[in-house]
Amino acid sequence: MYEQNQPHYLAQGVALVCNAHGREFIEISHSLLCARISIEGAQIISHVPVGQEPLLWLSPEEPELPGIPLRGGIPLCWPWFGDDRQGPAHGIARISKWEIEDVAVSESSVRIILVLPQAEITRQLPAEQWNLKVELLLSDELEVRLTSTNCGTQPQPLSQALHTYLPVSDIHHSRVVGLNGLSYVDQLTGKVTEQQGDVQITEEVDRIYFGDIGTLRLLDGDKGRIDVECAGSCSSVIWNPWQDKARRLKHFPSEGYRQMLCIETANAGTDTRHLQPGETQVLTTRISRCLHID
Repeated sequence: MYEQNQPHYLAQGVALVCNAHGREFIEISHSLLCARISIEGAQIISHVPVGQEPLLWLSPEEPELPGIPLRGGIPLCWPWFGDDRQGPAHGIARISKWEIEDVAVSESSVRIILVLPQAEITRQLPAEQWNLKVELLLSDELEVRLTSTNCGTQPQPLSQALHTYLPVSDIHHSRVVGLNGLSYVDQLTGKVTEQQGDVQITEEVDRIYFGDIGTLRLLDGDKGRIDVECAGSCSSVIWNPWQDKARRLKHFPSEGYRQMLCIETANAGTDTRHLQPGETQVLTTRISRCLHID
């Protein structure tokens, strides 16, 4: 553990720091970006390309306490999504302490690789055998790659999501392009519906869309857009708590729903995978900002 305000440098511009509560973060200061990654949960919570607005949303009321999932950034839901299985909501990855495997810095990017220790997997999932790592490639855009390998002798189910919180200036003037014609399960009602046109948020939304998602575009009024490219996935989750739930959520402003929208690259619902012994599944999201709307 490192003393507050006493960074331990891992590479040029990359430091391991400890906040006042004892939670550890990787802080990155590069010519192209600034970023923060929580060691607990391997969760990136900030990515700000130079000269741009942040690519991720983090609750301004987040206290960043140890032992509690952070409200924002990209929580890693693994090896189950939501309440698919008994245990903590969204699995064990976001509540576990990870280890740094590699840090590489170049003129064009920073690459960070973290692994979930085998001892931690065995402790929390004694009947399963996995290898899990996350690779973060940071430049003027952000790529997150979550790689799962079944190291056991039996098939193992895997549902997961890169639970990405994206910022918007006002949810009332934002929309998601790229889901027209796809079917989705409304997790609030259990109904299956076909999307007609763009997704606009006018109430609490918790949906799993199914199909060849490709790239989704979050249009933020007249302020440009954020592109979310999905790979290794045939499902995508759209989530906004809206007014009533926002008031009930911990570490979430009562009006915070207006400034965020989750667009999650996933293997969820009917897109749950069953990995054979030795099989690997790679789930990837790539996020970039465009200042102009086509």
